[in-house]
Amino acid sequence: MLLRSLTLIPLNLILIFLFNVNEAKEIEKDKVQEVIYSNSIRGLSELREIENSYMEHLNNYVRALQQKIKTLRIFINSITKEDQDLKVDRYKYVSNPLNCLGLVRRAHQDWPKLISYLRDQGNVMVSIEELSKLVHRTPNANDMEEALMGMDRIEHFYDLKSSDMAQGLVAGQQLGSRMPAPDCMALADYMYKRSEFGRAAEWYRLALSVLKKPQNRIEFQFNAPKREELENMFVKSRLQEGSVDNLSDYLKELSEDPETSLVPLRPRKSSTVIEQGCRGKFPPGPQLVCRYNSTSTPFVRIAPLKEEEISRDPLIWLYHDVIYDSEIAQLTNLTLEEMTLGITDNYTTPDRVSRLFHFKVTDDDGGKLDKTLVNRMADISGLDVGNTTSLARINYGLGGYFQEHSDYMDIKLHPELIEEGDRLMTFLFYITDVPVGGATVFPAAKLSIQPKKGSALFWYNLHNNGDPNPLTRHAVCPTIVGSRWVLVKSMLNYEQMFKKPCYK
Repeated sequence: MLLRSLTLIPLNLILIFLFNVNEAKEIEKDKVQEVIYSNSIRGLSELREIENSYMEHLNNYVRALQQKIKTLRIFINSITKEDQDLKVDRYKYVSNPLNCLGLVRRAHQDWPKLISYLRDQGNVMVSIEELSKLVHRTPNANDMEEALMGMDRIEHFYDLKSSDMAQGLVAGQQLGSRMPAPDCMALADYMYKRSEFGRAAEWYRLALSVLKKPQNRIEFQFNAPKREELENMFVKSRLQEGSVDNLSDYLKELSEDPETSLVPLRPRKSSTVIEQGCRGKFPPGPQLVCRYNSTSTPFVRIAPLKEEEISRDPLIWLYHDVIYDSEIAQLTNLTLEEMTLGITDNYTTPDRVSRLFHFKVTDDDGGKLDKTLVNRMADISGLDVGNTTSLARINYGLGGYFQEHSDYMDIKLHPELIEEGDRLMTFLFYITDVPVGGATVFPAAKLSIQPKKGSALFWYNLHNNGDPNPLTRHAVCPTIVGSRWVLVKSMLNYEQMFKKPCYK
């Protein structure tokens, strides 16, 4: 699970965060961390707070304008209340000396005041300035790309119907919102750019089906999708995979019910093992045992742990009720500014660099809670957890996903890591429930574990002789509903030479 952030993490840390601190500080001087909201629910919640502030200032702006309109309307009414005939015939109007005086006085005194009033922005200007500040904190193009990628993963990994998603029906759960035409079009454009033309066509047609007619010219300017544009892109998407000879068929598809799936023009790719695991298609696991662990340390003799044996090859256990609500409240009480954007890197995911989530690592002896949790890991495992905590708190975002990877590094392939040793085992604490999605999948072992608040997975990454166990390669399924928070720590095998000796 090798990871680094834009502000790099020290080499001796857990699982994913292994880089030189001094190098990190030098880079941090020259580079400001990019703010990406989509890669954590915590970040998205802060973006929602920004939107709420934006709407509050926008309402203030509207109220200030309404007050100004009210004042101007009073002035207009005071002038136009005279006889309408006199108003129409200007000669008759100025034949009245009272009207003449009023006309001259208004032109001399009132008109300049009105111009000053119109130019005086007052509260309006304050609101505009505040709105401008909030706009500078809005998502950039990369963030938008991440959000679209997350939605793409949710649809693709779980083999969902686009028409269901647009109506708020996601993986069997009816959500409280639906997708408007601009959102459908954004997703369609994203898929078109990725040459997913069949799926793009589905979303263009869905955008057409929910497109509302603008009420006025201004709304038309704000309403990004244009019917002609959507129709053209739908046909263009179909032609990318089909034939001009069938153009009339594609035009007919435009008028069909969007819940009717389009006829695929290319063979569909078969699902991967990871996708099968995310969809719950793995066969039932072995019926192993649940027990109270009272032997790993002296402490658990008086406070045994609830242990569920998940697998014997690889060795995986699930411990229940090992982290408590009060601790979870402390662990998740983070702002986006306190967290770091995590991306994949070389050792365990060498083929691709991806943004993953936001995290925070304690790389010293930690506080009281960190020490308590590390001691609890010692009780669970019976291993030497050392003096440093090195705990990583991780929060996934929209469609949050981690591709298949290993937590071991295989020092035979990377001899530069031999002084540190390889990662013997991994602790993965689930500190929130994830109602839909977000499972941990071991594809080679055909295992899928759904996060359950308060539980912890514990597995060995290495065989007894120190060689990597490829069955421990795992992935994280895209999160659909909920906020996936986990707490992660790994231990190096050299540190355990007296607790767990290597043998052939």
